[in-house]
Amino acid sequence: MIERCIGLWSNPGDVVLSPFAGIGSEGYMAMKMGRKFIGAELKDSYYDVATRNLANAIAERLQGTLPL
Repeated sequence: MIERCIGLWSNPGDVVLSPFAGIGSEGYMAMKMGRKFIGAELKDSYYDVATRNLANAIAERLQGTLPL
């Protein structure tokens, strides 16, 4: 669902905004699809998980498995 929405409403290189970032699912998929990401999350536990998930996406990008 996230992949479909990002694909329909953004283009590679665009910035995807998630005002309720949760665990970073939208950010991870946005990066996987060649978009940039900005997210906000108030709950500390969700923020911590999102930080780890987005760090994994960055690591995958640096390893060349995600588009730039």
